[in-house]
Amino acid sequence: MRDKAGRVSERLQDIREAIANVRADIGTISREAYLADGKTQRAVIESLIVIGEAANSLMKLAPALEQDHPGLWQSFRDAYDMRIVLTHEYFRVDAGVVWDTVQNDLPALNQALSEIA
Repeated sequence: MRDKAGRVSERLQDIREAIANVRADIGTISREAYLADGKTQRAVIESLIVIGEAANSLMKLAPALEQDHPGLWQSFRDAYDMRIVLTHEYFRVDAGVVWDTVQNDLPALNQALSEIA
């Protein structure tokens, strides 16, 4: 089993890779094209689930992040909360909210991650 620092590093990398996957999946399509493309929606949702699960693991593995990086911690909480909806309340998923999250929140999360490692 990997040590704690190794697992933290792996989960951070999981989030970075999932963000890159979202960027690749969306590319340059418009909001309207995204809302009409169920295949892309499902791919993006899968990456958001990965982000949420990795964020949950990080909160358990590195609780000091809450004090040291409260904004990043809140992003982790939000990502995990969204993961719960995406996986357990899939019938409530609003593709427009997912689009807004990708456009507004993922760039901020990616920036916050670059500040810690």
